[in-house]
Order: sequence, then C-alpha cells, then structure tokens
Amino acid sequence: MKSIFNSLCILAFLTPCLRAQEVEPVEQTNTATTAESGLPTGNRTEQDRIDLLLNVGSVYMEEQDYASAISAFKRVLELDPENQQARYILTYAYINSAQVSEAVELLNQLIEDYPDDFQLKNNLAWLYATTPDPAFRDGRKAIKLAQQAMVLAPYDHHIWSTLSEAYYVSGDYEKAFRAIKQMAALASQSGTGITQEMVDNYNEQIRKCRRAWETEQALKDLVEGSSSSTNSPTVEL
Repeated sequence: MKSIFNSLCILAFLTPCLRAQEVEPVEQTNTATTAESGLPTGNRTEQDRIDLLLNVGSVYMEEQDYASAISAFKRVLELDPENQQARYILTYAYINSAQVSEAVELLNQLIEDYPDDFQLKNNLAWLYATTPDPAFRDGRKAIKLAQQAMVLAPYDHHIWSTLSEAYYVSGDYEKAFRAIKQMAALASQSGTGITQEMVDNYNEQIRKCRRAWETEQALKDLVEGSSSSTNSPTVEL
C-alpha cells in the first residue's frame, strides 16, 4: 500500500512557509549567500534569514528535492536549534530520502520536547510500522506509540489506520481488521479533508487486513478440523 505518511500533518507547517516573499536587493559589497540556496542574505536580521531559509526549504519539499530541503532546514537549525517548524518538516525530508535513522532520532527528540503532540507519536508509529528498513521496522513499538497517540486523540481516524498497520505487521490480524473498521467508521463520519487517493489507500488497507484475518481463520479451522468460516463483514469507505 502506498504510504500516506506525508499527508498527515505537514500542510499545517508548509502553508505559512509558501507565502510569496520578496527578496530586497542588497549592495554587492555587503552580500553574503547561503551555501545551500545561493540566495543573498546580507543586510538581513537573523530572523529574516531563518524565514527565507524556511521558505526555500518548503519550496524544495514541494519540488521533492529532499537533499536541498535538508540542507536548508539544517541551516535554519544552525541559526535556531529549537525551531519547531524546521525540525518538524525535516523529519519528512529524511523519510522521503530514505534516511530512516535520522528521521527516527529527530522524531524521538520532538516527542520528548512536545509530549502532548499526538501527530508526532502517530508519525513515528507509522514509520516503525511501514519502513522497509528491517533495522527500524518494529510493530510492537508502533503499537505502543499509536496507543499513546490515541489517548490524546481517540477520534482521529489517521491514528486508527496507523494502529491497524502496527497490528498487521505484528501478525495480529484480527485486531488489525477491527482497528481498520473503526478507522472507516470515523473517516466516514468526518467526511472532510479526505481525498480520493486517501480513500483508495484506506480501502486497500481494509482489504489487506480482511484477507489476512480470513486466511488466518481458515488455517486455524483447517488445523482444528472445523468447517466454520470467518464471519468478517466487508467494510469500505
């Protein structure tokens, strides 16, 4: 299934960054440039430079130039090590450039700094559940984080989707299917902010979990010599 990780909450941070920002001309003798962007930064305050780099990094993210985005956001953190926006979006840049170790480390740091941010816990849970890197794929950690996120936001359907995926990779297919049914119910109730691509991804997740649970039950029935069949209803958005 195609990952929906990027759609979870990055827009809240990208939107203010993508506003048009004019660059005032500066005298050639006073011009400095950033190594990452090549844009003039002379005669600017530190906050001006930070805002410019955030804008540049966000544009790079939109263009899927993740290496350049990482450079821009790292430069922001050199100027302002605790900049939440740069740290947050940098996790997405790391993930999309397959730098899983860096993404995990930064997400853990952010969770420590912002323990009540359920989206951070959900994002790290999704990463643990879906990363192709066997060194970091960990269904049990994903379950724990998703459950912690759910305590903070029990009606967020994204978290139920993550919890389902965490159960699935842990081999607990019945719980995976039950979680994805709850996700479908919540998503149908909200009815807002859900794109067709998300619906298709969710439906594929539903079918995947249902098939796995039905297969598990069929094998169990075969071993036990039972002719009963799994009674798992079809659920789609």
